[in-house]
Amino acid sequence: MPRIEFSFLVLLGAIAATMSVADRSLAVDHNNLDANRPLDFDDADSIGFREQALDLGAALTIPEGESVGGEFEIEYLYGFAPNTHLNIGIDPSIEEDSDETEFSIGDLSVGVLHNFNREYNNTPAFALRGDAAFPTGNDSEGVDFRLRGIASKTVGQYNRLHLNLDANLATATEDGDRSFVPGVILGYSRPIGYSTNFTRTFLAQAGVRGSEAEDDGAVVTLGVGLRQQIGYQSVLDFGILGDIAGEEGETNELRLVAGYSFAF
Repeated sequence: MPRIEFSFLVLLGAIAATMSVADRSLAVDHNNLDANRPLDFDDADSIGFREQALDLGAALTIPEGESVGGEFEIEYLYGFAPNTHLNIGIDPSIEEDSDETEFSIGDLSVGVLHNFNREYNNTPAFALRGDAAFPTGNDSEGVDFRLRGIASKTVGQYNRLHLNLDANLATATEDGDRSFVPGVILGYSRPIGYSTNFTRTFLAQAGVRGSEAEDDGAVVTLGVGLRQQIGYQSVLDFGILGDIAGEEGETNELRLVAGYSFAF
């Protein structure tokens, strides 16, 4: 059996096995934001103690001058301690190279987010998140680390700002690439229809990060998204993000993101 077909079957089997336990879902909150659902930033709040959640996502990537590709994400979250949750994920992808379509199971990532305090008066909620990505995908090398500082603050009655500061470290890089890449994201969220209807949240972000290539400038990312509660247990999300390459101001990638989350 060709490799791509076998890998797809493994992925579909994992999704089906996971979906089979969804009936035990308890609740999920569309206003508690996680990175990639659908934008890049995190909320400083963790999921509840002993709560479990599963996030499934897909993205259509449109790089400048390259073939369109597909990326997927499966992430499990567990609140193993008060104000602290564990996340385990994998990010399969489909790429076309030299007229050949290649499927990769993706890198395995493991991380922990800890919330230090609830927001009160003029003090934001603060959290720290650490992640490690292991090279389980095709052509992956070395372990990548990311440390993220998070501050979330309500402004006015419903508007909420999220500041994420990132330090990314790659242990294996090619010549001409940076091993350390910093980044900052300012996120915005607002429930729509509150207080008569509380099922939908609008999101937006503006982010800047260093390019992985030493000769390139910073990359600016803009994005908007929506999270829609579709039941007591589940949330759908949709988003669009575009990268702007610093000095020349050229758009180098567009991402259309959709996902589904449920708690159990």
